[in-house]
Amino acid sequence: MAFNIQDIIGGSVADGVAKIISLFKLPPEAALQHQEALEKIQADMQAKIVDATTAEINEGGQIIQAEAKSQSWLPRNVRPLLLLLWGLLITLNYIMGVVAQFAHIAYSPVVLPDWVFKLTAIGFTGYVTARTWEKVTDSDN
Repeated sequence: MAFNIQDIIGGSVADGVAKIISLFKLPPEAALQHQEALEKIQADMQAKIVDATTAEINEGGQIIQAEAKSQSWLPRNVRPLLLLLWGLLITLNYIMGVVAQFAHIAYSPVVLPDWVFKLTAIGFTGYVTARTWEKVTDSDN
C-alpha cells in the first residue's frame, strides 16, 4: 500500500489547483461591476492625495511667509543662511582638494551623491526666483 498523492486530491496536482482557482473566478458581469467600483475607489484616493499635497504645500508656504514677515532677523534669514552654508560646504569640499595638492597633503574630496547637487540647485533656483519676484513686484516694502 504505497502513498499516492493523486488519490488524496483526486487527480493530478494541476487539476487540483485548477479546481481551486475556478472557485475564485467571477462571471464577467460581476468582474465588470467590481472593476468599476475599484476604479471609483482609485479615483477617490487620487483626489484625496492631491488635496492632501495641496494643503501641505499651502501650509508650507504660510510658514515661509510668516518667517519672512517676522520682526526678528533670525527667522527671516535662516533659510538663506542655511542655503549659503550648504553651498559653501560643497564648494570647500572641492577647493580643499586643490589646496591640498599644492600643499602636498594627502586629501581627496568627499564623493557627494548626485541628489546633493540636485537639491542645492533646486534650493538656489527657488531662492533666486523668489527674490527676483519680490523685487519685480516690490513686495519687500
